[in-house]
Amino acid sequence: MNKQSSTFDGFFSECYLKYRVFIKNYIAIRICHPYEAEDLAQDVFVRLWEHRAFVNKDTVWSLLVTIARNLVTDKIRRYYKQEDFISYIYNNVEDRSRNTTEEAVQYDELEKLHHTVVENLPAKRRRIYELSFHHELSCPAIAGKLSLSPRTVECQLLLARKTVRTYLKNEFSKVG
Repeated sequence: MNKQSSTFDGFFSECYLKYRVFIKNYIAIRICHPYEAEDLAQDVFVRLWEHRAFVNKDTVWSLLVTIARNLVTDKIRRYYKQEDFISYIYNNVEDRSRNTTEEAVQYDELEKLHHTVVENLPAKRRRIYELSFHHELSCPAIAGKLSLSPRTVECQLLLARKTVRTYLKNEFSKVG
């Protein structure tokens, strides 16, 4: 181990102890699931370690915040890029009369499973999900209609979609 590496190890430890809680809180208030903030905060410090050649005492703070902001942005982008499985199926099944009998049966089964999981959502979450899914309302529109904050709607919609996806994934993995 060389002297420069040893020096950075101590500096890195100091940074971790000094900024870990702040970075975790910074992330937690920006994402829907605060329990995921700990993992993302760890990722921030992993990236800092990976780029240790570019780190110095004067820039470490701004670098940590930049890395955290980029990880949060990436997480949010991934969420919005993941098209809701059910929405995709409903929106991309064109004329059902052109589909094979097997496809029609699978579609009906999927529709029933979707209905079952949606019915089991908590009432407010179900209402938000239905307004988004069936009426294609945006989060701000749903928030206005239900007198909720847009952030609450986003979080409830995220939870509902995750529940639906998880349920359907589990049901279809039993078949395959």
